[in-house]
Amino acid sequence: MTTDTPPELLPERALRLRMAGLRRTRALQAVLALFDGAPGWSPTHAQLAERLQALGEPVNAVTLYRLLERLVGAGLLARRTSGAERVWRFCMPALAEAQSPHGPLFECDACQRQIPLPEDDPAARAVAEALRQTLARQGHQAARVDLAVHGTCADCREADA
Repeated sequence: MTTDTPPELLPERALRLRMAGLRRTRALQAVLALFDGAPGWSPTHAQLAERLQALGEPVNAVTLYRLLERLVGAGLLARRTSGAERVWRFCMPALAEAQSPHGPLFECDACQRQIPLPEDDPAARAVAEALRQTLARQGHQAARVDLAVHGTCADCREADA
């Protein structure tokens, strides 16, 4: 992949890049081409860096982190936290939706880690039901309630202490 011609993108991806105001750099195109060529792939930053290196498209670690964040911000990729490994994994947005439970979660604003809360928690169920009732009184019908509480996780609080 070290030729002068950058990897081709799927047409819908190219359009989304333009709409998000992202430049079609060689690194960006190589990253997106990897995801386009491997549906269901959910690599870590390190796995992406290794794959790019193996393909002859090395990208500086900081540049790759920034690029991934921009792609997530533009909705071109999704980021999820792998709880057991405590690492971010990146994937196509449709894959992230399929892997995300619609139960309540806590999202750390410092590290963006998402921590699922038990769906059968009585307090979470009471909040969801109260929201449904409020919406019903206003004439709306809720299909589902996605509850997310934002704050700072215990690990980040401990690191700041």
